[in-house]
Amino acid sequence: MQNKKPAESLEKLIEDAQKGDVTAFEKIVKYHQSYAYAVAFRFLYDEDDAEDIVQESFIRIWNHLQDFDPKMKFTTWMYKIIVNLCYDKAKSNKRRISVFARLNGNSFKDDCIENIDIERDLTNKETVALIKFIADGLSEKQRMIFLLRDIQDLTVEEVAVVTGMSDSAIKTNLFFARQNIKKKLAKLEVSI
Repeated sequence: MQNKKPAESLEKLIEDAQKGDVTAFEKIVKYHQSYAYAVAFRFLYDEDDAEDIVQESFIRIWNHLQDFDPKMKFTTWMYKIIVNLCYDKAKSNKRRISVFARLNGNSFKDDCIENIDIERDLTNKETVALIKFIADGLSEKQRMIFLLRDIQDLTVEEVAVVTGMSDSAIKTNLFFARQNIKKKLAKLEVSI
C-alpha cells in the first residue's frame, strides 16, 4: 500500500530528483516505501531482510536515477531493482543455509510441507499464507514469477520488464509454479 500521493506529480518529482533535488527524492521514497517493502517482504518473508532490501533499493534508485527512462512506469523500474536485490539475497541465504547444514551434517528435504498439521477447512487468509509458504519451495525463477504475477498482480509484460525474460518463458514458468503449488495443496487435501 502506498502512502498519500505527493502534491507534485511523480514525473516532476523524478525530474527534480534527477537534477539533484534531495527533497524531491525524499517525497518519492516516502510515497513508494511501503509499496517497496510489501514487494520485498512477499519475496523474502523476513522483515529485517525486506527492510534492508528497501533501503538498498532506494540507494540504487538514487544512484541510477539518471538512467531512468520516463517512458517506463516508475513502479515497474523500481520492481526490477527490488526483485533483483531480493533474488540475490535469497541466493545468498540459501548458500548460507546450505553451508550451515553441511557443517552440522543436516540435509533439508522438500517434503517438510507434508508434516504440517492443517485443519481441513482453511480460511482464505490461511490458504494464502499456505500458498506463500509452498511457493517458498519453488525454484527461484518460478517463485519470482509466481510472486510478481499472481501475488503482486503484475501483467506478463510488466513481469518481462522486471525479469528480462520473454513472455513465453514467463508463462511456462508460471504454469509449472502453479502446477507445483496445486500438487502440494492436493497432498494436503486443500482446495483452492
